[in-house]
Amino acid sequence: MALDKLPLLAVLYFCYHIAVTAPNPPASRKEISKYPTNRVDTVSHGPIMDIWALVKAAIFLVIACEITVIVSAHFTTNVFAKMTSNILVRTSSTSHTPSIGPMFMTGFLLCLFGTYVRWSAYRALGRLFTFEVSIRDQHRLITTYPYSIVRHPSYIGSFAALPSINLCIFGPGSWIFECGWLELLPVQIFAVLMSGLHAYVLYILVLRLRNEDEMMKKEFGKQWDEWAKNVPYKLIPGVI
Repeated sequence: MALDKLPLLAVLYFCYHIAVTAPNPPASRKEISKYPTNRVDTVSHGPIMDIWALVKAAIFLVIACEITVIVSAHFTTNVFAKMTSNILVRTSSTSHTPSIGPMFMTGFLLCLFGTYVRWSAYRALGRLFTFEVSIRDQHRLITTYPYSIVRHPSYIGSFAALPSINLCIFGPGSWIFECGWLELLPVQIFAVLMSGLHAYVLYILVLRLRNEDEMMKKEFGKQWDEWAKNVPYKLIPGVI
């Protein structure tokens, strides 16, 4: 039943919100500029942060519309439900109803996994975790889980969580896809921009990997070398 999708949609937005929201205030200019290797960073401060706020609002609106359509489909005799359905549904086919399909579940599970990994990194680093590449005052090298598995767990969390939202809100089974909205050019542009933004962020994160390692190596020296020896993989154990 489509109603089964309601809690999944709520969890999906909650997870995405956690994944793209900084757990701490931004690092100071002094903390950001301590090492010249951290200059490859255009996704953690400046205009991009305003764009993230708009993206989160847009995704919230899309998910709210899907929830409204699902609820309206189960209260067809209600005048408000009929009016809402007339506004949000562009197709008259009853088969075009938001549902839980393979693509949605794939995206949902990826987002859940990615958010868990990022939350684990937030929790392990505490106040040391910032979206900016920085060395904070009284910075320590954290080597506990999940940093005992790979050196950049929050990045692999981003690689899972960010693209997965596109599968959930634009793919088969979604409100945008099933109710005819993806046929509109503005919605197609929105989908492309969303995908492009996520791809750009992931590209910058890849560039940041080496810079961040170099910065931490300079700051912690032999302690970092020992940790890197014990945890040789950056993102995926046994792979990279």
